[in-house]
Amino acid sequence: MKLLLLISCAVVCVALSFAWREPWIGGVGLVIAFIAMFTDRDDVRIDDEKGGYETTKSVRNMRGRDR
Repeated sequence: MKLLLLISCAVVCVALSFAWREPWIGGVGLVIAFIAMFTDRDDVRIDDEKGGYETTKSVRNMRGRDR
């Protein structure tokens, strides 16, 4: 949700820079866009965090032994 809000704010700033002929507003919009890209988190849980007994590395080691 935060990413969508920051990107929409950046788009508005860049659009305003064309409408008002003020280039610094577009620069602010680009800074906001970079902040949005670099502060975005990936909240997808990996297999190790699910509380299982086996990690992905141990599963790979077990499968590799049978070859």
